[in-house]
Amino acid sequence: MSEIDQVQNIIKHRGSNSLIPDFLPENLPESVDDAYKIQKKVIESFGMNQIGWKVGCTTEMAQKFSGMTEPFSGAMFSETTFESPNIELNIYNNKPIIEPELCFEIKEDINDKNITYDEHNIVQFVKSIFPVIEIVDARYNKGWDIKALETISDNGVHCCLIKGRELHDWKSYNRLTSEMKLYVEGEYVCGGKGSNVLGDPLRSLSWLANSLLKRDQFIKAGDIVTTGNTCDKPIFAEKNKTILAYFNGLGEVVIKFV
Repeated sequence: MSEIDQVQNIIKHRGSNSLIPDFLPENLPESVDDAYKIQKKVIESFGMNQIGWKVGCTTEMAQKFSGMTEPFSGAMFSETTFESPNIELNIYNNKPIIEPELCFEIKEDINDKNITYDEHNIVQFVKSIFPVIEIVDARYNKGWDIKALETISDNGVHCCLIKGRELHDWKSYNRLTSEMKLYVEGEYVCGGKGSNVLGDPLRSLSWLANSLLKRDQFIKAGDIVTTGNTCDKPIFAEKNKTILAYFNGLGEVVIKFV
């Protein structure tokens, strides 16, 4: 299968909200770079307004779950980004995953300054922080038995983002140790904290900045970047269930699946 065929295969089934036929081993993208080339063309086909980026597989749990050894990225859009609370979502795959995350708003372009970005020098670009829930959705026939190249090709399996309240005095928030608690129908199911994300969610942001520059892209002023799941296990969404993620010091994000 050629790159054009791979792209058209994903675009066709996304457009009809149907499951994407699984790639045969011989039809997989040959490399991570090839998978991102497919992703870029898939994103362009959406015709939506990009507002930022998601980073996935930033915890040991997530990397084991996905069979990956490094993070991956995908694009996010205004048309699939919502405000909490009172959001009702229709998801087309039967096993979407809830990911409570820390998200940064960027105040100026993070472009090529002939340096490698890290959690120390990336700080100057951050305008604010806010809690979010990212919904990820495996659209292939085989569901979550997907690996890195398939995941990247389908825009990092990003589905949508639900935002909580923004905190401009973001340095006052302890992004490493402040607790997150996830509840389904009022019952506690999972906990987490920012240090679960590569040891520091700013490392996730730095990884994205460096990764994009290698592909001749960059994080732009005004972009938002969600940095990866703070939970210590995957939580699958169920219909007619209210999900609440409480971030101590930041507030809560609430959604309901219908």
